[in-house]
Amino acid sequence: MRNLSRAIGKQLEHAVHACYTPGDSKRADKFNVAIDTSWKIYSISSRRDMLDLAKDFGRFIKEEYPEVNRAYLITSDVLQAYVDKKAATCVDATLDKIISRLGKLEKCCEHAYENSAFTWEVADVQKPVSTKNADFIKDTPVPLEVSKKVIEALSQRKTAVYRAVILSTYCGMRAEETTGLKAGNVHFTGGEFGYGWVEIVKGGGAKGDRPRIIPIISQEAQRALKTAVAGKKPDEYVAAKDGGGKMTADNVQRTLREWMDKEYGRTYKGNRCHGMRKTWAQMYYDTIRKQGCSQKQAVEKTNVVLGHGSKRGVEMVRMYIKNIW
Repeated sequence: MRNLSRAIGKQLEHAVHACYTPGDSKRADKFNVAIDTSWKIYSISSRRDMLDLAKDFGRFIKEEYPEVNRAYLITSDVLQAYVDKKAATCVDATLDKIISRLGKLEKCCEHAYENSAFTWEVADVQKPVSTKNADFIKDTPVPLEVSKKVIEALSQRKTAVYRAVILSTYCGMRAEETTGLKAGNVHFTGGEFGYGWVEIVKGGGAKGDRPRIIPIISQEAQRALKTAVAGKKPDEYVAAKDGGGKMTADNVQRTLREWMDKEYGRTYKGNRCHGMRKTWAQMYYDTIRKQGCSQKQAVEKTNVVLGHGSKRGVEMVRMYIKNIW
């Protein structure tokens, strides 16, 4: 019960960490009826999503229900109030995700605090109607020229974050992927366009832990990537902390947010790396269309290089690029 003496947010975060099982196979577990998979968190991205929820939900409880100081005291009324509040800032699909993750969080708490009785009753939570503006863009695309200014400015600082920004700008990589990439996985010959390619390996921060190949699409991109890996040994992280340790995606996002908000205000909302990823996706799509790919082929290939799989279709691509021609 020691961990239940912590602040409510820390209790929820502990439950998530306690249920992270990176060495286990989700596929194998599904075929073993003796294994309860309801509490298990298999991937880095899933753990990140659950931690984000745990922190936000913990803050909400602390502010709105200070008397609820133990995870097992959470009720469906608390859950409903939290979800209702999210209706103003989340679209319907996001509200569905929140409710689903709350159910997962309860399972995590039950596992982490097995001697306590949990009766959250997430199944009783009703999804409210979203009042969020349908035209709101979650992650605003960041123009290439803006990304170049960011790279130039951050390269003057005593941080390797600018190297991570190069990877998002010229390879469309997620923040988690930029901090997990090693120099030996960047190649400057061959590839789809002859300028080289970048290999995202299993365990390198890819969403769903899916490895993939990202082509270097231009000479400009090749030059930028050579700058990013300059002075790095093959087994060293491209974007690393002082001393060579692994940088966190939060570090990248925080540094980007602070500099861009100071320079541009709230022009570029949301996840800045994701905004750069959107711009890169449009550049890649336009490039292969100009080379003769049909719209269908271009959609499939764009989904693959973004790490979504070829069968996700045009609706997935629409989340990243505005001009599907």
